[in-house]
Amino acid sequence: MADHARSTIVINARPAAVMGAIADIPAYPVWVGQIEEAEVLEIGPDGRPRRARFRINAIVIKDEFVNEYTWTDNSQVSWSMVQGEAMSSQDGSYTLRDLGDGSTEVTYDLTAETKVKIPGMLRRKVQSGIVDAALKDLKKHVES
Repeated sequence: MADHARSTIVINARPAAVMGAIADIPAYPVWVGQIEEAEVLEIGPDGRPRRARFRINAIVIKDEFVNEYTWTDNSQVSWSMVQGEAMSSQDGSYTLRDLGDGSTEVTYDLTAETKVKIPGMLRRKVQSGIVDAALKDLKKHVES
């Protein structure tokens, strides 16, 4: 069964700066807590990552997976997992909204399903924790 988590945060930076940090996948291990390794496998026609490989260590699950990305200007990026070891599926997105005062509202949606059986309450808690931590890490990275 897939679990979904969503969270929103305001970052004191313009959407282009926020999206630039999101698109810089090779830098993820520096500022995203659970990501141990990140590598762009293919660049799309817009110069942004089309496919990327990740190795994560997220408390109850360690995994290596490949995501395929779709970018929409500086307002949204979405992805779907095309290959994984411990996860059977992962779909996510960052949606950015320019607040007009130099800040950006960022909403992170993540739906994932693991192959490993983990109790539902623990799965949902971990997933929500991952989404919240990712947004806080992004805010800290972009604002620093």
